[in-house]
Amino acid sequence: MKITSLLFIILPMISGHCLLSNAYAQTDALWGLPTHAKNRIGKGRVNEIAYFPDGTKLAVASTIGVWVYDVRTGEPTKLLTEHKEQVNSITFSPDGATFATASDDNTAGLWDAHTGQHIHNFVGHGDDVNAVAFSPDGNILATGSDDNTICLWKPHTGKLVARLEEHKEPVVSVAFSPDGKILVSNAALGGSSIGFWNPKTAKSLDISIEDTDGVEHIVYAPDGRMLISGDTDNTIRFWDIGTGELLRARGTYGDINGVVLSPNGQTLASATSYDTVNFWDIATGKPLKTLEHDTPVISVAYSPDGETLASASEDGKIQFWDIASSKRIKTITGHALHVFSLAYAPDGNTLVSGNISTINFWNLETGKSMKTIRAQPKYFEAENVLSVAYSPDGSVLASVESNNARLWDAEIGRFLGTFSGHREITSSVAFSPDGRTLASGSHDNTVRLWEIRIGKLYLIGDPLHILTGHTEDVTAVAFSPDGNTLASGSHDYTIRLWDVQSGDHLNTLIGHMEKVYTMVYSPDGSTIASGGWDGAVRLWDSQTGELLHTLNGHTRHIAAVAFSLDGGTVAGGNVDTIHLWDAQSGTLLHSLTGHTDLVNSLTYSPDGKSLASGSRDGTILLWDLTKFTDAKR
Repeated sequence: MKITSLLFIILPMISGHCLLSNAYAQTDALWGLPTHAKNRIGKGRVNEIAYFPDGTKLAVASTIGVWVYDVRTGEPTKLLTEHKEQVNSITFSPDGATFATASDDNTAGLWDAHTGQHIHNFVGHGDDVNAVAFSPDGNILATGSDDNTICLWKPHTGKLVARLEEHKEPVVSVAFSPDGKILVSNAALGGSSIGFWNPKTAKSLDISIEDTDGVEHIVYAPDGRMLISGDTDNTIRFWDIGTGELLRARGTYGDINGVVLSPNGQTLASATSYDTVNFWDIATGKPLKTLEHDTPVISVAYSPDGETLASASEDGKIQFWDIASSKRIKTITGHALHVFSLAYAPDGNTLVSGNISTINFWNLETGKSMKTIRAQPKYFEAENVLSVAYSPDGSVLASVESNNARLWDAEIGRFLGTFSGHREITSSVAFSPDGRTLASGSHDNTVRLWEIRIGKLYLIGDPLHILTGHTEDVTAVAFSPDGNTLASGSHDYTIRLWDVQSGDHLNTLIGHMEKVYTMVYSPDGSTIASGGWDGAVRLWDSQTGELLHTLNGHTRHIAAVAFSLDGGTVAGGNVDTIHLWDAQSGTLLHSLTGHTDLVNSLTYSPDGKSLASGSRDGTILLWDLTKFTDAKR
């Protein structure tokens, strides 16, 4: 169908769409690299931070391990990667000799605080471990898990002492009273329940507090008579433990992502999704001051002397603040949030990633950021850059976020214009082989084809076709190498093929048992590879629609596929593994492990020697394929 109306926005530079300075410092990328990976970009998302008891170092629980930073220089000194999945929480023993970690690998870990040596794991939970806490005397370690239980352990032996099973939902926080006689725990999933336990007898206590909906973070006041909670309903609450009475509630802006007491016990600091750290007087509950951030704050930690506060935020920054003056002392960068999409420049020297509201250009020799484009005005709500694509000549970059597709000058990052018309989130974008057409797929169940004006001052051209027929979100689009056919994958379990010139529907490929998330043509155009939530990569004859192979090996959630340069190998990525298959026989050739969260982007380098993988764990891994002659062809 030919569209006569035109909706677009075009300006050489618009307010809010700007080139950002190089704020990303890639540090010690070779530490803890998985086998066959040759470089890492990004240090993983931050989940929690904590000062070492002597105040000289900061521990960062991240999606790829525990980073240890020198507080004075801001430089990393260690990366501890014994956990197989992300680290959620970290706490130090009362004597400062050890620290414990909670991980999504269903274990807690114990570490030597002086050397960083891994001592042992606490094995016994059946799901992610979310929280850890030492008793004041250091003789008990409590852990809370998604398996709805709390486990009590002997820290130095790893022996399980007791399992507390009365919660009906995942346990998200645990804390001991200052005298060690009470363990408090909180379970939260669409509601909340707070439990009180005698840690010596492993029996529940007859203590209750009312109106606990939304509680996710709890701490004891130093005198042990008051409990303070940070809630997802934007409220700090102060409770009398003896009576269960709510003493006071203080509203704030944004969900509470973390609460921590000052060393002298007089002040509470809270991290919020409203881009702030707020300070509260414990005695009165009154607000004292606020530290402004650029993005939501994930975690906060006081220095042992109480003079400095460290904060971690979603833009990957860890910042140190002088509390008395509210001035920022130093900033550590590199802990990005999600990597949603990747694209190699045609010359192979640059890799581009789509993140949250930003597009990053990476130098592959150094692993450092060359430039960053803010894809949205700062004052807009953050949107995910779900797809990026280079034009065939490498001069233009396309991206999608919100319900728009945008074009950028790939060399200098200048904004070139917006294609508007989708009614829902735009999730995928692709250039035609001649660079004259842009395809975009959307959660409005449609694919749109747009004219790109080659050699013109304004590249944004007319809408060409709206392709309808999918009944659920369109998540992937790809042009055939000859440019005559467009394939689209959808949450309706199907792949549709379209005639690019006429917009006519040509064929529907049926065989996936779940949502299709990713799809790509082989270099010769004869085969389409697709992956989805059913855990299989499927290869299709692009002319007949025949299902050629179902490639098994993954168990769930294929979010990325890619063909090698000659089409002989197909790569597929899921939650934490990348498999490489022989495209002709369907034989599994190799498995690459090292990511700790969903692999949602895969792309071969133009010379075929590397495979780049982007993950929601906040990192990009570059894999050396020269070790596998059958994988890089």
